[in-house]
Amino acid sequence: MYPDLVEDVFSGPDPAESPENGASTGATMGTEDPIETDTGIDTIASETPTDDHLDDAYGKKWYLIGVGGAGNNILDAILLRRDTLEENHEQRAVIWNGGLAGYGALNTNVSELEQTYYAQEEHGYSRNDLLPNCIIGFGKHDYAGAGFRWDLGRDLIEADFEDDANPFQERWDIKQQHLKDSQAIMFIHSVTKGTGCGATPVLADMIRERVLDDDFVVQKPFFSSIVLPSRGRRYADFGGRAKVNGIVGLTRASKAVDAIIPFDNQRLDSVKSEIHPRINRLDEYNPPQYQEINKPLVAFLEAFTMSSVPQFLDREATMSIMGDVFDPADSFRPVQDKYQVDPEREYTPAVILAPVLGRMRADSFDRSKLEILARNALFQNKLAEFDPTTSWGGTFLLYGPNEKMEEISKLVNDGVVSEILASDEFLDADGTNGSESIDIHVNQLVTPYLDDVYLWGTLWNPEMPPLEEMYDHAKKLKQEGNSEQADNIRDVWSDIEPLFSCLGRENMP
Repeated sequence: MYPDLVEDVFSGPDPAESPENGASTGATMGTEDPIETDTGIDTIASETPTDDHLDDAYGKKWYLIGVGGAGNNILDAILLRRDTLEENHEQRAVIWNGGLAGYGALNTNVSELEQTYYAQEEHGYSRNDLLPNCIIGFGKHDYAGAGFRWDLGRDLIEADFEDDANPFQERWDIKQQHLKDSQAIMFIHSVTKGTGCGATPVLADMIRERVLDDDFVVQKPFFSSIVLPSRGRRYADFGGRAKVNGIVGLTRASKAVDAIIPFDNQRLDSVKSEIHPRINRLDEYNPPQYQEINKPLVAFLEAFTMSSVPQFLDREATMSIMGDVFDPADSFRPVQDKYQVDPEREYTPAVILAPVLGRMRADSFDRSKLEILARNALFQNKLAEFDPTTSWGGTFLLYGPNEKMEEISKLVNDGVVSEILASDEFLDADGTNGSESIDIHVNQLVTPYLDDVYLWGTLWNPEMPPLEEMYDHAKKLKQEGNSEQADNIRDVWSDIEPLFSCLGRENMP
């Protein structure tokens, strides 16, 4: 399969006999958990995969792009999580090493960029380095950010591509070949302020137009992990402007990507004590108010990434994530077939993937234990506010240690897990009057060095109160407002309706 690597692989001494690679040492791993706090691990030695293909981007799951302040902070949290696993000789570091085809940070605010781990330690950039490598709107503004103006974020990134300019080739860190080699591209951003909200959709369009211009039958999947504006009086940090930006940002992203994973800061704050991966030095690079709530988000993406760790690792190595492998597109394509046929619709809206991640600590598993796990994931530990009984179905992943997954695997194969998730307490699969069924896909993985069993999932297009609140505010502004903000809403209203016409089971054919 790789004739150009034959000489490198088979020439010279046998690497398996080299003392440097620890071939004669065993590995004793602690039980550090991807979604819980611990104080350290008792590690004697570890085996690190030495396959040359680990350094190759081809076929790895994600190319991550953090856009704006929130996106930059979350990208930092991911990189620090990767480094924490490596520094503690955790075998699960292969999740990120094998899952990341590449990553980049973009912003309109150079001061925010300067404070990131990505700039300071990953690349060692000075301010002069950051301007060409990471700034949106190079030479077009004073690099102080876009404020709360999504239209400024849009205009600044459009200016980067004027007169056939191509910053992918000319200056940005984002590597074109690695974008092509990845299985999917994930944009990480918020829709509260201006840069992430306004620039991300244009960035996605430009990647398709300027980088992925091959005439493939099926396009590479694009995802957006979006942090929603805070809700309620206690959390109303930015008032009506954030709601307007939220509705516009979601709508414009929906036209540019295939799937949107919305994260709600209130829900992330609620689950932080239970979903709590160890991320060393996060306090040095994330603002205090976001340090803890970014951890559950990273844990969710880590589980998503784990589902397609390359399988070229030695089957007999101490680290072996085995089981179902589902492609990124498997999380959203099954539901796209359920969209109503509408020849007049200008675009097919992105699928909304409501995120959940639950944990169960038990010595043995039966139906009742799995029901508790499902309740923990779909209610206690959902990472955005939504009603599971209104979803169009969903994709789930059960993972844990071999001895427990052996027991659970029988229940998965016998349809017990799907039956639990389909019950009226959870997805209520019988609660639909249309001709389409509520599909539920359950995958499973064996992940060594975990004590507990986890249920990860994405539920398709449910009703989501935070989105409805933004929609209602924007609709009132459109109908009654007499301001530039109201005019902006009217300009994009025809695009807003298609996205919201797909949320909730009453909109499923």
